[in-house]
Amino acid sequence: MKFFRALAAASLSALFVVAGNAHAATYTVQPGDYLWKIATAHGISVQQLMSMNGLTSYTIYPGQVLQVPGGSRTHLVQSGETLWIISQKYGIPLNKLINANPQIANPNNIWSGLSVNIPVKPVKFLNGQFPLKRGTYEPYTNNYGASRSWSPAGETVRSHDGIDILAAKWAPVYSVADGQVINYGWNEYGGWRLTVQVDNSTAFYYAHLAGYASGIKKGSQIKKGQLIGYVGNTGYGPQGTEGKFEPHLHFGIYNIGSSPWTTVNPYDYLRWWELG
Repeated sequence: MKFFRALAAASLSALFVVAGNAHAATYTVQPGDYLWKIATAHGISVQQLMSMNGLTSYTIYPGQVLQVPGGSRTHLVQSGETLWIISQKYGIPLNKLINANPQIANPNNIWSGLSVNIPVKPVKFLNGQFPLKRGTYEPYTNNYGASRSWSPAGETVRSHDGIDILAAKWAPVYSVADGQVINYGWNEYGGWRLTVQVDNSTAFYYAHLAGYASGIKKGSQIKKGQLIGYVGNTGYGPQGTEGKFEPHLHFGIYNIGSSPWTTVNPYDYLRWWELG
């Protein structure tokens, strides 16, 4: 299906850059949303979300477009600055700053007025590993919060709670961090999925898998970088359903310290891990 390619293009158009400021993304309010839910999912306070959008009340409505954090920011090089000086200014490892700027042919040769991309530093899991090997997946966008309509009961509008990364079927999937498998097996939404608890309050979610790596089961102890499964297109139906969308990895982050669990936008985390 061309659904995810169209979604990627739409998501790209939802991003915009303002030099020196956070690279903002947009989120379209879904039925049942409220400010606390949206703010928590994007790692900010309700007050910050209201300030970003000039809101004077807690009232929001389905279809309303809100600005939310995401992406990167830019820095205009000043006279005498080097990439190392800039990396120290923003508290970012030099290798990640270099990798975030492939357009700079020689990292040792920058000049005043040059625009440098500054990756967003996540609040935790800074040493995580990207779940797919470089060269095995396609460029992805911030499709967190996009509309989805399938449910076991029929067409029901809901909010996408992860990031989709298109890749070839059976591409290997690796664990982002150490943890323990707390959910394993079939889910009508996520197909063959894996939920790995990585600390007292957080779980990483890998969905639509074609299959699992040997030895993976509920209760398994997982190490960062360990092979855990393979990209597929399973889900959206009873056990064994596949082929209703293009093969991809759905990656999600859940705050499991609350009931019910709440989601966190994984985009900035994935971008950070992708930089090596």
